[in-house]
Amino acid sequence: MSVTERERRRVLVVDDDADMRRLLEDALEREGFAVTVAAKGADVIGAVESSTFDAVVVDKELPGINGLDLIVFLQHRSPGTPAVLMTAFGGPLAAEAALRRGAAAYLDKPVRIPELVATLEDVMTRGRHTSATSRTASVDAAAPIPSAPGTLWAIVLAGGRGSRLRALTRRIHGEPRPKQYAKLVGDRSMLRHTLDRVALRIPAERTFVVSMRGQWKYLEGELAGSPPPRVVLQPRDRGTAAATLLAAYAVHSHDPDAVVALFPSDHFIPEAPLFMDRVSEAASFANRDPRWIVLLGAPATEPETEYGWIEPGTMLGCTRGGPVWRVRRFVEKPAAPMARALLTDGGLWNTLVLVAKVSTLKEAGRQLLSALHTQLVVAAPLVGTPAEGAALRRAYATVPDADFSGAVLEQCPSILAVVPLTGVSWCDFGSPRRILRAARQGGVPLPWAGRSTRPRDEYKEASS
Repeated sequence: MSVTERERRRVLVVDDDADMRRLLEDALEREGFAVTVAAKGADVIGAVESSTFDAVVVDKELPGINGLDLIVFLQHRSPGTPAVLMTAFGGPLAAEAALRRGAAAYLDKPVRIPELVATLEDVMTRGRHTSATSRTASVDAAAPIPSAPGTLWAIVLAGGRGSRLRALTRRIHGEPRPKQYAKLVGDRSMLRHTLDRVALRIPAERTFVVSMRGQWKYLEGELAGSPPPRVVLQPRDRGTAAATLLAAYAVHSHDPDAVVALFPSDHFIPEAPLFMDRVSEAASFANRDPRWIVLLGAPATEPETEYGWIEPGTMLGCTRGGPVWRVRRFVEKPAAPMARALLTDGGLWNTLVLVAKVSTLKEAGRQLLSALHTQLVVAAPLVGTPAEGAALRRAYATVPDADFSGAVLEQCPSILAVVPLTGVSWCDFGSPRRILRAARQGGVPLPWAGRSTRPRDEYKEASS
């Protein structure tokens, strides 16, 4: 491409670092491009509304609207404009996330100017930068990666607000407590059910319970009279990504070779020993080949739109309980037509129970949630020390809200595997209707539901 041709090529450069903006602007203008610079996402929205560009170069880590979200915006507002994503937290997962969002190319920082110029020329003429695709494909290398033997740890998520069940928990306990601390089935809380299941295979000293500081009055009672697990109290709710990675990074500071299993605390699983067998088998697979985050998928029975869905692909191997499948696609809370299609095609429900080497989770956090990662790598090693409270307050003051399924799992299907939960009943207690149905199917008494045997009456009682 000649300089004369380049003069007709307008490039928008977006980076919150003033020195980097100035460097890229000067270098690209010397190469003959007409350059406009912006410091944040809001500036980009205004720029593309008033001007047209032949390419956009955007940093992944921006205040407010991040680079990945900006790429999605550009796909809708200016679909013919190729976007090049730059990041200092590079790797195949970041490349995959960029390409899945619609980026034409992906570059690691520090960016070499000749490489950036060549990339811009490429995407302006062909629309796709093939080297970015090759980076992503490298995740799927055939040979297993050697791994040190890993000890199995547990992370139990117990910090949710459970707002949809507040009327029911008020009826049961006389106050609208979070559902994980409520006795929804039997005489134990959902958290206690979860801890008792986990304890069948993982001892308390290798179990982290992640909750909220404001929920300590409920949590304290659940820990009485038993060997207590390790507890981490978040100062505020930043979503399941922060809770999961905070505990994972804390595990990593104790045992870098660990395998971790993640357990939400609002699940109904009557076959606890068999379920934990499946978890242990998945852990053995993840330890042998740490490329994979191994999900436990529940067989789907209806086109549920409130769950994440897993579409299995080719078989990777077997455990004693059955095959392990590569994940072809992960869809978080699909629309009804897609949910029906996934059900027809044999899709599985995402239980958010997963197993992985802790180092694999940490690397996924570094590449996909770098702002969160930057804070947690400092704060997590202080968990369990006198400095924990202050460290978490500093970290949580600035970290973004993020859902683990949407921000991590949906972005990197190339490193996801799934083990179907065959022979195990599973239900996420997200609504009174689900609770009643699961209890009837499992033959579990619900003292709070009254004596009515009619499902409609029971649902009305539970929702009142």
